[in-house]
Amino acid sequence: MLQRSIGAIVDAAVIGRRPVDFDMFVVEDTLARVAEVVQSGPEWRPMTFSINLLPASLLAPQFEAGALAERVRKAGLSPRQIVIECTEQQAIGDFSRLKRQVLALRRLGFGFAVDDAGAGYASFNLIASLEPSIIKIDRQIVGRIGNKDGEARKALVEAFVSFSRRIGAKLVAEGIENRRDLAALQEREVDFGQGFLLGRPAIAPVQPRRLRAAASLPQVIPSAGGWEGVIARPTASSQ
Repeated sequence: MLQRSIGAIVDAAVIGRRPVDFDMFVVEDTLARVAEVVQSGPEWRPMTFSINLLPASLLAPQFEAGALAERVRKAGLSPRQIVIECTEQQAIGDFSRLKRQVLALRRLGFGFAVDDAGAGYASFNLIASLEPSIIKIDRQIVGRIGNKDGEARKALVEAFVSFSRRIGAKLVAEGIENRRDLAALQEREVDFGQGFLLGRPAIAPVQPRRLRAAASLPQVIPSAGGWEGVIARPTASSQ
């Protein structure tokens, strides 16, 4: 119950060999909160909500696709309202089984996102094999991409953009905190973004808002795929 970052709490669960117990708590608590939000007004029902899970949990019997879908329905929700985010910062023990689990989740209507892409164990080939609907670029790549020394980061994001288009996934840039980085991401036609520049974490969702490109950044080229200035798409937990 001490004050800790979410990363430290996840690390403690992994070190203590209780990642599945931790994720079970997270899922039950999150589904209850999402149900409250959705029931509070019809404007929230079309939204999707993300839940982060570790690969070890996705391979556990408690998170078998059918059982997870049943938990979602018991909360008064549809699997189509839920995106399962799997971090790639943890090594995957049984990839073929994970791939089958992801396919089963997608068949039941869940969205599937690879979180922290580019920062951990997963290669482009592994991500493509999982067929995610969303790829979230890690903040370590996004941060300082707009600086003069950000050419390598820009090249990597361009590769992710091309890669995501080829496999039919949407691309989200995490950790956008200044307009230089935002401009660099807009120029490369990244689909969506999240970060303190766009919105702080909140107890409840807020309506999307538009941010105009700064006058000092005339080189920004809005993409037909999602950026107009920028459209922030908040969720209850991560935006």
